[in-house]
Amino acid sequence: MTQLVIRGAAWFGLYAVLIALPATMAVAVDPFDARRPGAIEIGVALGLLAFPLIMIQFALVSHLRASSRPFGTDALVLFHQYVGLLSVLLVLAHPLLLNVQGLPWGAWNPLAGSWATQSGALATLAIVLLAVTTVFRSRLHLSYEWWQRLHLGTALVAAGAMFAHALAVDGYTRSGLLRGTLFAYAAVFGAIVALYRIGRPLRMRQRPWQVADNRLEGGSTRTVRVRPLGHDGFAFEPGQFAWLVTGASPWSAQQHPLSISSSAERVPDRALEFSIKALGDWSATTVPALTPGTRVWVDGPFGAFTIDRKGGQGFVLIAGGIGIAPFRSMLLTMRDRGDRRHVVLFYAAHDDTRTIFGSDLEMLREAVALDVVYVFEAPPPGWTGERGHLTVDILRRHLPAQFRRYGYFVCGPTPMMDAVEPMLLTLGVPPGAIDTERFTMV
Repeated sequence: MTQLVIRGAAWFGLYAVLIALPATMAVAVDPFDARRPGAIEIGVALGLLAFPLIMIQFALVSHLRASSRPFGTDALVLFHQYVGLLSVLLVLAHPLLLNVQGLPWGAWNPLAGSWATQSGALATLAIVLLAVTTVFRSRLHLSYEWWQRLHLGTALVAAGAMFAHALAVDGYTRSGLLRGTLFAYAAVFGAIVALYRIGRPLRMRQRPWQVADNRLEGGSTRTVRVRPLGHDGFAFEPGQFAWLVTGASPWSAQQHPLSISSSAERVPDRALEFSIKALGDWSATTVPALTPGTRVWVDGPFGAFTIDRKGGQGFVLIAGGIGIAPFRSMLLTMRDRGDRRHVVLFYAAHDDTRTIFGSDLEMLREAVALDVVYVFEAPPPGWTGERGHLTVDILRRHLPAQFRRYGYFVCGPTPMMDAVEPMLLTLGVPPGAIDTERFTMV
């Protein structure tokens, strides 16, 4: 754990240095003889901050295990979203400050003016389009696959236009040192895109998987079991996830991050299980059609949401909906390892028909030191257990006496997770004991 903290601090420090480097270098190589208005200097500085922010953005969510391991991919995605919004603000503020100092408003037109203004306007429009289609994807009725294509395309246009704009402007980039630095950022961006869009699919193509079983679990959820073809698959930690790629090839846009729901103790055929709830076009139509023998591709493992990195007297698992999937993996792994540490599982659902793995959980009550607390919004007739939404009082009634010495894992719908985290802190759970997993990729 200490090594991961050190590695995480090192990654964040490197990130901060890379963001500040172009602006810092511009100050050092200042090519102007006369002092310029403050609004112009601030506007240029914002542009020099936006450039590395956007170039590095792709690395945050490009399936690089080295960066996802210390933080968890869900945390990187959330950070990516916030930094993306910051980048939009910087990109908009950059020309607006220059407009204040006399830059014509016509410079916002990507079809007119000099190459410097055209490329700048194109970059700005691409970045705004990227943000709008991400924030309003549901309202625009964009499927996840089409959004992925649009997101990548606009990101490439924005990055290329920003690079062209920075070189075309006759300012700080007169310095060969700064121009070389910007070339290096663009080269790294291009290398990451090539690795993600070409190298990664080529690697997956050499390591295909095959559907072995596809069963209905109830609650609009299916468990797909896949096994490696001609290779040994991969080891993973309980609670981690992988990308499942379906379609004609590993270049398919049908690729989704899914928690692995099977035990991390490897079985003879090295198979993995993914439990998938029907929440969209892919999960409702493509997943049920994955018959035994269908070829798929798997990229993983990813994530830091795992009991293997959390010490403690026991664990408290809080699940909502399909958030039970990584907890099934944790519990099955504990069973297979003979791990008898106490576990309390809170499982919240609208009603009992929305729950899955009921028989597994009953079996695990004896195989593992497990207590299961169901919380139903609409309980069945005669229900004597907890009802309504998960509350502080419900948690307090079922937490063990030494609950501060337990590790806490929360996975479920975003509203539930947003509510549960403050509850745990209110009860006195140490912040460092709480791990969450969110798959809000958009």
